Amino acid sequence: MSLEGRLEDLGLGDIFQIISLSKRSGILTIIRKDGTGRLAFNKGLLIYGSSDSVSRLGYTLVKKDLITNEELEKALRIQKTNGMKVPLGAVLVKMGAISKETLETELRSHLAEVIRDFLSWESGSFHFELGNVPGNDISLEGGLGMDFLMMEATRLQDERQREKPETTNPHTSLPPTPREQSEPANETKRSLAEIHENSGENAIASERLSSRKDLALLTAMIEELSGPSSSSEITLLVLRFASEVMNRAIVFLVRKEDIIGLGQFGLSLKDESADEKIRNVRIPFSEPSLFKEVIEKKLSYKGSLSHEKWHQYFLDQLGGGWPKEVFLLPLMNGTKVIALLYGDNLPYQTSIQETEGLEAFVKVAGFAFGKAMLERRLQEVKQKEPDQNEY
Repeated sequence: MSLEGRLEDLGLGDIFQIISLSKRSGILTIIRKDGTGRLAFNKGLLIYGSSDSVSRLGYTLVKKDLITNEELEKALRIQKTNGMKVPLGAVLVKMGAISKETLETELRSHLAEVIRDFLSWESGSFHFELGNVPGNDISLEGGLGMDFLMMEATRLQDERQREKPETTNPHTSLPPTPREQSEPANETKRSLAEIHENSGENAIASERLSSRKDLALLTAMIEELSGPSSSSEITLLVLRFASEVMNRAIVFLVRKEDIIGLGQFGLSLKDESADEKIRNVRIPFSEPSLFKEVIEKKLSYKGSLSHEKWHQYFLDQLGGGWPKEVFLLPLMNGTKVIALLYGDNLPYQTSIQETEGLEAFVKVAGFAFGKAMLERRLQEVKQKEPDQNEY
């Protein structure tokens, strides 16, 4: 398998999934203007990673006082002098500088941080070279799956965002709502995991969790994502979760030049199937719309819908009416938007409930959706190969 090209044409999220699903071993090198990166895979599992934007693990261990600078330099000398084809981490463990358990814990965190950094790279070139992985770096013996690493990288990115000072409203194009102005910014940004972990210590968080249907459902819904094997099943799970927050919702597939309806719930149309109707809804990117804006900015939106051409077209396809408030949320696979969730409360002119749980679920669903689509493409390629060999 040869894999090389530009990140503008194939995002790193897709590249990681291809290597993982095909269970390949080799070195992935990524080059961009600001630096380079290197990932080593063993049968689809990541065992080593480095980025010019992230401190090397050896020096991170020194900074954390887990090893001394002298121990690191000694390990490097031993490895270089003896020409040892073993990971540097193994040298450190053999020296007694660090325990194997501590090293593996730190390496897992390091790999997640490297992947978090890579997922922000949108331009540059990449090359995947097949072959046995050399053992001259700090590497993880068993390796880590890319699904876990990409979800962990997303969690780290969320933490970074929460640590930043709140200067603007997280939803695009609108000033803070009265509810947002009355609540602390860090409270509205909290994840279910944080609320759950503090539930025994913080009575307020516990009470809030029990009263929030979207947060209460999150854990169970994420568990269900481990079962579906197709994008249609994942679409149904997203719509099912959205039904707990909104009166009706639609999932769109994001293509190169437009979006097209995939599935819906809550629509009621006279004399025609709502499912068939929504599959014929297409909104192009050649003209302005809120759909295009959300996809380009890769941010969720909750607020009013302006009276523009494609908004009117869209609502006409749904049977008319103009909602008081709409909600749009991109489904991401790495840095790429692959689908879009729309929701409102028509025919009732009511505000949309809090969406933190839905947004957390969709982040996980985005990776699962992308993986399912990629598996389908790989299966289609495999099915074509026997036919080609006959000629």
